[in-house]
Amino acid sequence: MYVLPEPAAGVNPILGIIAAAQHQVRVEVYYLSDRPILKAIKAAEARGVKVDVMVEGRPYGMPATRVADEEKAIRATGATLKLTPRRFTSHDGHYVFDHAKMICNNHACEIGTANFDWSAFHRNREYISVTQNSTLVKAANAVFEADWNRRKAPAWTHQVLVLSPGTSAAQLEKVIDQPGPVMIESEELGPYKPILNAIAVKGKKAFLILPSSIEKTELKSVHYLQAHGVQIRLMPKNRLYMHAKMITGQSYAFIGSENFTKTSLEFNREVGLIFEGDIPSELAGIFEKDWAKAKPVHGLS
Repeated sequence: MYVLPEPAAGVNPILGIIAAAQHQVRVEVYYLSDRPILKAIKAAEARGVKVDVMVEGRPYGMPATRVADEEKAIRATGATLKLTPRRFTSHDGHYVFDHAKMICNNHACEIGTANFDWSAFHRNREYISVTQNSTLVKAANAVFEADWNRRKAPAWTHQVLVLSPGTSAAQLEKVIDQPGPVMIESEELGPYKPILNAIAVKGKKAFLILPSSIEKTELKSVHYLQAHGVQIRLMPKNRLYMHAKMITGQSYAFIGSENFTKTSLEFNREVGLIFEGDIPSELAGIFEKDWAKAKPVHGLS
């Protein structure tokens, strides 16, 4: 298993999953418009590989015409397309999503923070992981199959993956609560108390990078964390767009599709992984470079 940062890695790890497939490729992603990926899917179909694609039918803020173009481009590859299951489009009045970002063949999976569009591989800070671990591959494919067939994911997959809806919030709290400093990169910082309180408890041992374009609704959360000593910087968009969802420390690390919001952690379909070994320190090294590029928080109100 390995983890790579974007935009440095580019789209090749995704293309590798498709090229290596002999029988089947399964794609479950918020949206898919990257031309090299679409071309690779078409080539896979042409050589007899069955490709199933599932995308969110109503991405937040995306015009219906753009969604229609996306669906048309996917169908043109020859792949079988389904839109997100209905259970991920509403829950007690909440508008929620199939926000996962993963692609699998029968022997390997890529799971990460990147949507499959041009920005993810050219201008965003993203993290993608590629694994051939048979247990992880089996779990990711089981989640896809459940979503494809409009069933609940098997309970055992929650023990292998960081999976929403379900157990992801508790898993992320444990990663944050590990001994020593924790470094966090996130696109969103919602007013979700379990995660905010876990970060706040770390105080000065917590370091957080957010995009400079954070919404005003997130400022209360920023001020709350700063009041507890958490060190926060903003990444200028002209350097990198901070789309990552990453936590790392001395012992454990997390990457996945989960934003730190109630909708993401309690209602969406989200998929992530927890890492040990060398990966946490590798991610810490990338974070330190990003921290140097980011700007201190000044004048937010």
